[in-house]
Amino acid sequence: MQKLELQDILPLDDFESQRKKFFESHIRYIEKYRKVRLGTSISLVFENRQTLWFRVQEIFRLTKIADPKVMQNELNVYNRLIPEANTLQAAFLIDPQNQLHTVNNSAFSLKDFRGDNLRLILNKSIPCDLTTKRPEDLSLGNSLWVRFFLDEEAKMILKDGRTPAKFSLASNQFLAESHNLPTELRESLWEDLQS
Repeated sequence: MQKLELQDILPLDDFESQRKKFFESHIRYIEKYRKVRLGTSISLVFENRQTLWFRVQEIFRLTKIADPKVMQNELNVYNRLIPEANTLQAAFLIDPQNQLHTVNNSAFSLKDFRGDNLRLILNKSIPCDLTTKRPEDLSLGNSLWVRFFLDEEAKMILKDGRTPAKFSLASNQFLAESHNLPTELRESLWEDLQS
């Protein structure tokens, strides 16, 4: 997938004047093509060039960054979140307002998170890989970055759509699963895998 470049970024005034339109479009896109819910408190938001473009534009807007060197440094950091070929990359988010969703009165905590806790279920189970693995990353906040590596067989099953596809998260007493992934989301993720 092509990385973001400086020429992709709108000037602050141009973005600000169209922000409402961009924001509404971004939210619709995320909800239909990029977001998977596991219960009521956990979501995966799959990143691609389009989602990161909006994220970076927002950062530049909020921080008023306009220096091309600083902007390029930020782009270099965020471009690491654009998935490579055969890879799905997502933000793993816990909503602290809805963390009452429990199984056997056990809420999920990032401290319990390991790569094999979260899996993509196709005809086989594909564990996630933590993009950041430091203990401090798992003990702070309500989010982290994960990725899934799919071989050719798994990619074709995701594209085909006849085999159910969902995500599952299990830890201690906690279990949450997504619904079967809708066609639009599967197709969008499959496009990521082609980069």
